[in-house]
Amino acid sequence: MSYYQPAARTQNYKYAIRNIAVEAQKVEAAGRKVTYLNIGDPILYGFQPPQVMIDATAKAMRDGLNGYAPSVGILAARQAIADEANVRGIRTSVDDVIITSGASEAADLIFTALLEAGDEVLVPSPGYPLYSAITAKLGAVEIKYRQNPKDDWQPDADELRSLITPRTKLLVIINPNNPTGALYSKETLESLLQVAREHHLIVIADEVYHKLIYDGVHVPMATLAGNDLPVFTMESLSKNYLAPGWRVGWMTMTNAHLIADLKAAIRKLADARLCSPLAPQHAVAPALQMNAGYLAPTMQRLRDQRDITFEKINSIQGMNCTKPQGAFYVMAQVDLQQGELGTDEEFVLALLREKAVLFVHGSGFGTVATDGFFRIVFLPDVETLRDVYGRVADFTASYREARLVTVK
Repeated sequence: MSYYQPAARTQNYKYAIRNIAVEAQKVEAAGRKVTYLNIGDPILYGFQPPQVMIDATAKAMRDGLNGYAPSVGILAARQAIADEANVRGIRTSVDDVIITSGASEAADLIFTALLEAGDEVLVPSPGYPLYSAITAKLGAVEIKYRQNPKDDWQPDADELRSLITPRTKLLVIINPNNPTGALYSKETLESLLQVAREHHLIVIADEVYHKLIYDGVHVPMATLAGNDLPVFTMESLSKNYLAPGWRVGWMTMTNAHLIADLKAAIRKLADARLCSPLAPQHAVAPALQMNAGYLAPTMQRLRDQRDITFEKINSIQGMNCTKPQGAFYVMAQVDLQQGELGTDEEFVLALLREKAVLFVHGSGFGTVATDGFFRIVFLPDVETLRDVYGRVADFTASYREARLVTVK
């Protein structure tokens, strides 16, 4: 027996998006090049932040701004965030903005400040695994509410309401959604927020993809909060501004007067971790003040990649997907005959080993393993995607045929 055992809570701490990359590294160690479609990093596929942001960050460094920032972030950035939020109808103030090391740290601060062991968090299924990991780390309990693949991945407020207990504290809503690419309607959001209002839940509005919209209109959740529902809106430079490696995100609080003690606790935790990186914070104001046209070339490329993904996946026998309305993900499904042909992870790993294409199995996002869902990141260019989906089609036909023979 080793004297140096890790804490038991780490056994439940999983992050499928990166965990599965270990298997891809084994394939590459054998001398094969893997096409990575597991992680939503635009930089890997030729995207770059706008030049005005790069210039602002470089200037800050050259000007000697290389020390610690205030724990809550520099004033100019927080003021720009508050101003832009209010223009979009998100009521907040500069005092209710905290800049974090990506939106992920914002979520961690909120969860840590709010949850005791055994408290419950409502998270979408499928959903971003960060929330599951933080919940497990804190000894809290994850309660999954379903997004319906037959209804463009929309959740149902009545089902959400049925899951609430006296220990439920927090409702996480991801819109646009990762991993499905779904965009929730105003009516859907109002119904979910009404459940939170009835049960005095705090809402996390994860809106890190709110500018990456193909169809429909994004409605900021905090605009529907009224005066009686506390909402934390989380955003970052990572996806809307194509700068994931800068690790600059933020939370804005709406109706902070309802959560004064929680706000103080979050700020205390922020003090203890020092600060978000300083130099890139000087790019926040220029980013938020850019003309919306900066995203036009990016969105046209992403739209083409989305459309070829939707077309090709639905042309593969035994496979289907819905067309995403936002972000750069699609949740596809392969027919595994209710598990008789294996699990989603087995399918994804077999595809990786035979065709050197890496997706993430849907059960890593909370779906049932035998349902056969897997997430595709469609960030590569169209020609790369055509090649990928050709390999997927070849593999899927042989995989299903071989498994069906075994079953019979």
